[in-house]
Amino acid sequence: MQTDPRFLNLGAPVNFRSLLVTPIISGEQALGTISAQSAQPHAFTSNEERLLHTLGAHAAIAIENARLIDSTRQSLRETNALYSISRGLLALDADELLDDTVNLLAKNFGYYLVQVYLIDPATKELTLKACNGASRTFTAERNYRLAAGAGIVGHVAETCSPFLTNDVKQVIFYVHDPLHPNVKSEMAAPIRADGRLLGVLDIQQEESATLTKRDLQLTGIVADHLAASLQKAELYESLQKSPQQEKNMRSQLRQNERLAIMGRLLASVSHELNNPLQAIQNALFLLREEKGISQQGQNDLEIVLAESERMAGLIERLRDTYRPAQAENLQATLVNSIVENVHALLATHLRKNGVAFEFHPDPELPFTMAQEGQIRQVVLNLMINAVEAMPEGGKLTVSTKFLKSAREIMVSVSDTGKGIAPDILPRIFEPFVTNKKSGTGIGLTISHDIVVKHGGRIAAENKPGETGTLFSVWLPIISTEAA
Repeated sequence: MQTDPRFLNLGAPVNFRSLLVTPIISGEQALGTISAQSAQPHAFTSNEERLLHTLGAHAAIAIENARLIDSTRQSLRETNALYSISRGLLALDADELLDDTVNLLAKNFGYYLVQVYLIDPATKELTLKACNGASRTFTAERNYRLAAGAGIVGHVAETCSPFLTNDVKQVIFYVHDPLHPNVKSEMAAPIRADGRLLGVLDIQQEESATLTKRDLQLTGIVADHLAASLQKAELYESLQKSPQQEKNMRSQLRQNERLAIMGRLLASVSHELNNPLQAIQNALFLLREEKGISQQGQNDLEIVLAESERMAGLIERLRDTYRPAQAENLQATLVNSIVENVHALLATHLRKNGVAFEFHPDPELPFTMAQEGQIRQVVLNLMINAVEAMPEGGKLTVSTKFLKSAREIMVSVSDTGKGIAPDILPRIFEPFVTNKKSGTGIGLTISHDIVVKHGGRIAAENKPGETGTLFSVWLPIISTEAA
């Protein structure tokens, strides 16, 4: 063996005469080698060489499978952690919500320091509102602030882009914190809602741990959840402070109904006008080809044609006001979050009317492609109708369910009121049909149209054997092939 030019002697004693080596390769990536040694010269045959080569191929598969299993387990741990965090971000008090965020992140991902900075609208400074660990009390007492653009947190706030480093000393805009002298890695993600920057989620690790791009991606997901939850808490606080906002919301809903009626009227009228207008235009085009028309007649004809084309354009714009939502306007929507948001909006109204609320969400509910604002309008309308059906108080129950076999989700809204009159029930989704003393009878018509345009369906029934009404909405889920 030592006579083979490929053998590299590193100076250590060699106790074997024959050496057989095969690579462990996965695709084009070299993972390692497998070797066999023998004290006898020329000990290995071509069959043994092929056998070792086969073992190398099996070893590559085993290593890749092990890596895949580790990756899958890690992804599962991350998914479970994110689910735990998202379920935990249900507080409607902003301070409690922030404390839950930092504690859940630190607990589920083992981060050393988790902090949330919010922007002061008046000074534009970043104020530390929550952090985990022993420095929580001290930090809260000193009301720690960062000037706009200062440190990694300020950099993220200024650029609205996430940032990660595993060596803070190499970052020229890093601001040293004497409370945490051993920090080596730091990452931060902006907290944004509707294009508005609310603050920054900051995470730091000591020298024994590093951060990865996957950590930054997960932090961004939590920051998005936190932004939505902060918005919900802000809405709830506003409603608690000012009952007038509830009246404004109901007024806006009625206005939306009026606008929808106008849209349907415009669509109907424009449709009826379009057919005779096309006939008129065709006749004018034929008339223009006739001979013997005077020059003045030709000029007048051109004016009429131009005006008819202008009218056709106007009619087309009117028809656009009631066309179905375009696919590009749809986005992945989680109905459980919509129900929670609507409940936050109506909490004061429910208490004032003596209505107890129960929500039974399906934790495995998948996303549906929808215009979120329109689906929110449907849920809001059904819940307000349920409250109005119980003038003496009662119980409003909302539940969601994933119907796997049908590949759709179901949302149920039920009340304990008197139910819908039997003569009205079959026509309940028709315009101007209602059993309420006040109301337009259009809300359910609009809700029906929205659901149908989203590829779903809606139904109403009086609950058998008990008082009250049950409304059910079915919506298609996102296809796994398209996800």
